[in-house]
Amino acid sequence: MSVKFFKNLYKGNASESIAINPNHVVSVWESVYVNPETNEVTTTTNLFTITGQTFQIDESFLDVCARLNEV
Repeated sequence: MSVKFFKNLYKGNASESIAINPNHVVSVWESVYVNPETNEVTTTTNLFTITGQTFQIDESFLDVCARLNEV
């Protein structure tokens, strides 16, 4: 199994890293994210997987797409 590592935007995990299997990603898109603690508005990249989970990635849309497509 090949996985790609990204910086997870969600802060409730033990670490900031998240491993995603690119074969399970159905779609990738950008959205606006408002930090509930600081009210800061940023752009986030979202991954939707075949299991119905959505992950918010704290990396640019183009970088995420490029890394998902690496051989």
